[in-house]
Amino acid sequence: TRHYKTWDFSQNKINTLSEQSVKLAESLKNELKMMYFYQEGAEGVVQAKRQFIELMRKYQDVNSNIKLEFIEINERPDLAKKYEIMRGTQQVILEYEGRKNLIEKIDEQEITSALAKLTREKDKKIYFLSGHGEVPLEDAKDGRSLTALKKLLEGNRYVVDSFSFTQAASVPSDTDLFAIIGPRQGFLEFEVAAIENYLKMGGRLLLALEADSKANLDEFVGKLGLKANQDIVVTVLDTPFGKAVDPRVTRGVDFAAEHPITKPFGRNEVTLFHMPQGFVRTQTKLADFEWTELVKTNIQSMAFKDLEFKSEGAKGPFTLVYNIKGKWANAKDSKSFEVLLYGDEDIFSNRLLYQNLNRDLVLNSFSYLAQEDTLISISPKEIQATQLQMSETGFILFIFGLIIPLPVMLYLTSGILWFRRRNA
Repeated sequence: TRHYKTWDFSQNKINTLSEQSVKLAESLKNELKMMYFYQEGAEGVVQAKRQFIELMRKYQDVNSNIKLEFIEINERPDLAKKYEIMRGTQQVILEYEGRKNLIEKIDEQEITSALAKLTREKDKKIYFLSGHGEVPLEDAKDGRSLTALKKLLEGNRYVVDSFSFTQAASVPSDTDLFAIIGPRQGFLEFEVAAIENYLKMGGRLLLALEADSKANLDEFVGKLGLKANQDIVVTVLDTPFGKAVDPRVTRGVDFAAEHPITKPFGRNEVTLFHMPQGFVRTQTKLADFEWTELVKTNIQSMAFKDLEFKSEGAKGPFTLVYNIKGKWANAKDSKSFEVLLYGDEDIFSNRLLYQNLNRDLVLNSFSYLAQEDTLISISPKEIQATQLQMSETGFILFIFGLIIPLPVMLYLTSGILWFRRRNA
């Protein structure tokens, strides 16, 4: 009891918190109250309560400031009303330094994200550019909208607002992240200069460009050491009648294994784009620049110049998302900037945001640029069977070297401990 310690020998560390969760739990300087609301007799309430306790024990092992409280809603209807609890299971209120947050899904990702929101001292400000036919934050007649994305970001305590260069000739000074999603009209020279100046001051930009974009940002992209292919990347399927183009979605399947945004993604998971364009490197010797190919297609993809898909297209793989960071070339006293360049606007829209891994990729992108590493999705841990193949000699050594000696050692150790306590 006085010297509590656990070891996790599972292959995927399924019994251990992620590095993000441990780091965040360690940062709690004051008491964190977690109120678990339940209704006695409800279906699955006992199992859900037990799973919650088992998970939270891992957090409490890291920091004893985490306190649990269990509230039966029929016994304390006043608290249920105060915290607007609508049902009796799987609802937890977190309170920390006067701030509150509600979670309804009990897993490490949700709890760690909630802790990150509660411990953040300052809400980050995200501006979405408008005025060039970008995808709007509100509902639009043509169906192009970022309402679902806006709701998700605001749920993570980001302050989301739109901005137009008709309001000011420069990016607002309180911008933590500047987003340009799917512009369709040309940028004026002073607008491009304003974006470049923002990056020179250490800005963080998310830019999504469609293949048919008329935004005239080719020169700007070129200064980042990249070139937009201005083609349409599609997935090619093998059918009984031969190869066929799938125009519905293009699969991004190859992720940067060590980058914080895509590190949580598994090998068999995919992101879905709608007719994106690819990017290629044009410069390899820009001072203080670093490029990372975040999302790529596989060899089962082709790029075409138009929607007829008649002629033989260029064969994949293609890079659909790039991360560029460094200092702006030929700029004095410039600070380190970061840009995420997407070849598709639809992945951010209501249509595709919740498809497959899209939500995680998009939210991780915003969290990364906003320097909110603790809000980046935690990779799911799957139980894997461990196969043990031994020769006859190895099996004998296993029996007489481990199976028999281990219980003998445990009996001897327990006997020694009993004897010492008996005679203490």
